[in-house]
Amino acid sequence: MPLPLVARSGGVALAGSLWVPAGDPLALLVMHPGSGPADRDNGDLFPRIRTPLLRAGIAVASFDKRGVGGSEGSWLEAGIERQAADLLAGLGSAAAHVPGVPCGTFGHSEGGWVVVDAADRAALGEIAFVITSAGPAVRAGVAERFASTRTLDRIARSDADRARAEAAVDAFFALAEAGATHAQMLALVDERGDELAHLLEGDVPDERLWSLFVQLAAFDPLPRMRSLRVPMLAIFGADDALTPTAASVEALRAAVDPALLQLAVLPGAGHRMAHAGEHDFAAGYLETIIAFVLTHSR
Repeated sequence: MPLPLVARSGGVALAGSLWVPAGDPLALLVMHPGSGPADRDNGDLFPRIRTPLLRAGIAVASFDKRGVGGSEGSWLEAGIERQAADLLAGLGSAAAHVPGVPCGTFGHSEGGWVVVDAADRAALGEIAFVITSAGPAVRAGVAERFASTRTLDRIARSDADRARAEAAVDAFFALAEAGATHAQMLALVDERGDELAHLLEGDVPDERLWSLFVQLAAFDPLPRMRSLRVPMLAIFGADDALTPTAASVEALRAAVDPALLQLAVLPGAGHRMAHAGEHDFAAGYLETIIAFVLTHSR
């Protein structure tokens, strides 16, 4: 049975769990989920990673996001920097129960930005290694434009209609990047709603969600990657329709000390590291993660 955890971050109590292997743990890995109101399991993704980690002798912890499950607060008020502070608080809570082992962090999707920011602000020795899984190494606007383009690839449209849709999407994300108000965003949607339909899917962001998106659009992972001083595994799916794999690999190679960086791109894998229509992880996904953690736990 997992050990219940509580971490306090900025006056908010975060609920989580710690799973320990049968023997003495070799390392601790604290996992942070992706975007939206994600819990400590990130749907069914984290349990499927956690079980093999435990078998390999690695302790695992994760927490509900703010306002989710047993955690106080609201995920809508937590940009990347605040999530990174929450992650560090959770790491401290978990590490107290498994002292003396190296501690690493794992972030999936948006969580990839979070673990990089946490590594940048962590105290010396607090984080021993970092893993990103489908984590964009580019700004949010770049990733979102890429995802929109992939959506348009699946929609039969004339060249002219597609060009108008791409221009509207670019204008939408440009507003977020400029820190525009909710009213300015609504004005754009009123004017070009048909061209944004594939992006919004009938769900126009309310004021709180738009405020969060503006925070996310302002976050730049590049300075954090340049300052990284611990080993990093960045693992991607070659067929990811949400994270721009090629652009992320290029950014990581340019920014991160090559002596610290391990890259893995899994052929045919999508955003959740499985092949289309399949549930099981692509070959090499779990093995690469476990080998990386064990290598940097010695």
